[in-house]
Amino acid sequence: MEELDLLEKRIENFTPLQRHDGYALEVIKEALRAAKSGTFGVGAVLVNKTTQQVEYRGHNRVFTESRSDLHAEMDLLNTFETQQGSASRNLLKDYSLFTSLESCPMCLCRIITAGVTEVYHLADDPDGGMVHLFDQLPPVWQEIAQGRIFKKAECSDELSAIAGQVFLLTVGLNEQLEQ
Repeated sequence: MEELDLLEKRIENFTPLQRHDGYALEVIKEALRAAKSGTFGVGAVLVNKTTQQVEYRGHNRVFTESRSDLHAEMDLLNTFETQQGSASRNLLKDYSLFTSLESCPMCLCRIITAGVTEVYHLADDPDGGMVHLFDQLPPVWQEIAQGRIFKKAECSDELSAIAGQVFLLTVGLNEQLEQ
């Protein structure tokens, strides 16, 4: 917890410099909420492309809700789709999704299916992320996602590093729960 508190202090005093730094700060706040609640430290937000405002938030709830599907992106999309109903797929074209960690295969496929057209991640996940392995998705998923943006956020290196650290501080949770 002490390390998480130190990271939280760093973002409280951070001055945004890069294009996506403001959104990066909000995503990290969500990741910290997840980590402090006892689950993997990953957060996500939806930003309205017109107003440039964060309108929806989500964070990992895997161990706190006892639902293996409640990764940050899933939590966020569940909220959006519940509130927007049948219009959600069309409305998602008006939003950019930011996540603190490169999306896993399950989340990336959900994002594609939901209709999100722009996805930005702060920290790469070489072991579990799917964006850098996009060309290994089955062809049907690649076809559905054609023309969409999946890439690293244009944020400060420090924020990218903090997002990765929040996640890495919580990686051991799965092993702890199994003991």
